[in-house]
Amino acid sequence: MDCSGLGVALATPFQAGGDLDESALRRLLAYLMENAIDYLVVLGTTGEAVTQSLRERMHLLEVVFEATGGRIPVVVGAGGYNTRQVCREMQLYARHFPVRAFLSVTPYYIKPTAEGLYAHYAYLADRSPQPIILYNVPIRTGVNLSAELALRLARSYPSQIIGIKDAALDWNQSLQLLTEAPAGFQLISGDDALAAPLILMGYKGVISVLGNALPHLMKRLVQAAQQGEVAIVQRLQRQLFPLMRLCFAEGNPTSIKGLLAEIGLAPPWTRLPLLPASESLRAKFREALSLLPSPAEAT
Repeated sequence: MDCSGLGVALATPFQAGGDLDESALRRLLAYLMENAIDYLVVLGTTGEAVTQSLRERMHLLEVVFEATGGRIPVVVGAGGYNTRQVCREMQLYARHFPVRAFLSVTPYYIKPTAEGLYAHYAYLADRSPQPIILYNVPIRTGVNLSAELALRLARSYPSQIIGIKDAALDWNQSLQLLTEAPAGFQLISGDDALAAPLILMGYKGVISVLGNALPHLMKRLVQAAQQGEVAIVQRLQRQLFPLMRLCFAEGNPTSIKGLLAEIGLAPPWTRLPLLPASESLRAKFREALSLLPSPAEAT
């Protein structure tokens, strides 16, 4: 699985009553493929996977794989603090769908030790039917997957642990990963705002939230960073940064769903305990959108 370029952490559209909005999901998937994103990440934080039952997640995957029809790689989120259950879900998903890789967040809430984290991922790597991308987002999970531990896992399981989605927001840690990563271990930004500078330094790409709504501009930003086009990176970063910040103003995915509603791609509804974006935030989105360049100006 090549994690280069723009991956999009897919938002899951819901109806007002909380059921999956299949028509909106298909519309969003078609929009993302039309804008040539490089791969999808389904059932992650942005997809509200933790609020869905296993049956609901399976149904969502049925729609995603049917709608994409093999035209784009699909990475599936499978993580949590019940190691054996995570493993069973990986095996189930791979048995029914052509999953390219799993994105597996660190066990959250229970705060395992470093050795516990290593044992968790080792258990999964030994049994997963597809490669695993580590996901480190300590601001959400309460535990940090250190660079030393991530690199130890990468060296121990080079064919099964293929990369890391880095949302640690720690430059020293990111630089250590860049300096010491073994060949083939892919570094992926997990933060839109930091994606371009990290790619300029050597990261492969980004798994993006804003890419749900503005895939053409996020892809151009990523491409410019990959090609070392610093002037274009600076211009696009300035233009997109207000929206990148707004996408987390009321949390994720509340904020991105508000933006998707503003551009008519998907409804704003979330599942409790998340609430839909406020009118104040949506007004800020409208203002920020009005200042964006046209597609032609973004090239």
